Amino acid sequence: MQAAPRVSTRLFLCLGLMSLGVAGCTRDQPRTSAQATTPAPTAPAAAAAAPTAPPPSGDDAIAGTVVETMDSGGYTYAKIDRGGTQVWVAGPATKLAVGTKVGAMTGTLMSGFRSDTLGRTFEAIYFVSSFPGASAAAAAEPHAPAATATGSATEMIEKIEPAAGGTTVAGVYAGKATLTGKPVVVRGKVVKLNTGIMGRNWLHLRDGTGGAGTNDLLVTTDATVKVGDVVIARGTLATDKDFGGGYKYDVVVESATIASK
Repeated sequence: MQAAPRVSTRLFLCLGLMSLGVAGCTRDQPRTSAQATTPAPTAPAAAAAAPTAPPPSGDDAIAGTVVETMDSGGYTYAKIDRGGTQVWVAGPATKLAVGTKVGAMTGTLMSGFRSDTLGRTFEAIYFVSSFPGASAAAAAEPHAPAATATGSATEMIEKIEPAAGGTTVAGVYAGKATLTGKPVVVRGKVVKLNTGIMGRNWLHLRDGTGGAGTNDLLVTTDATVKVGDVVIARGTLATDKDFGGGYKYDVVVESATIASK
């Protein structure tokens, strides 16, 4: 009769311990669940590197002080300090000096621009139409024809016979409505040349035809020529061409191949 109570006591103790164990599991479960559903903390995102040439936010976005400048290929290149951020800009050949303050410039952004004349690549550079506050020097390509150190687009040219199957400079202007987007062939004398700008060479041809505004033809090419050469240019005619940065042309022969006369 005494063994039964001992068994009951043991059973009671076991049940009690099991009850405590279950209770303990019940208390731990919410913590385990919370840990499983709480996302692991993530490392903070790396801060983006400060852009070397942030996009313009307004007309005066590219404003500051010239800290570096150089001339090449008929262009003036300048590094502008904008109060801690520096940006490269390029525009018409202009007399710039370190310390000159320029502003109110808007331009066309070009990434990975290679200047062959400088032998360097700019990660980002803006092409602008002018450097406000600085004095303009000789006009640079790709502006309208003007006198430059590499030739004079104002010189008088004796009439040059057109190439076989080709047309004259004046004929290109006169027929631009029907020639747009089509191949043209023009023979003329190179009166002005700028190289390595926007990845191409820019030359002006004259053949003694046309008047003011129709006697000078802009041609872009990869070929190498010299001022004074008489050449035959074969390329595609584009009209109302806008290269950005204020550089617009009524007509231009693009991607031309060049042959000697």
